[in-house]
Amino acid sequence: MNGGPSLGDFLKDLGTRAGAAAVVVGVFFGLGYVARTDVFELSRVLGARSVFFGVAFFLIGLVGVGWIAFQQYGR
Repeated sequence: MNGGPSLGDFLKDLGTRAGAAAVVVGVFFGLGYVARTDVFELSRVLGARSVFFGVAFFLIGLVGVGWIAFQQYGR
């Protein structure tokens, strides 16, 4: 008989959520750094707020798809 979620399950879930949040914040900070320092002259492209957010969410989506692929085929 399963007694419900355990402390280990809770900590694993908490760690996964914290990792996902760190990736999202890291993508936004990294993209902001790229736009601010004009790496590869991308500040002209990333200057528009809609383009900035579009690229950020695209990158976050790529990380998500990569994580799913890793979970499916990496083990």
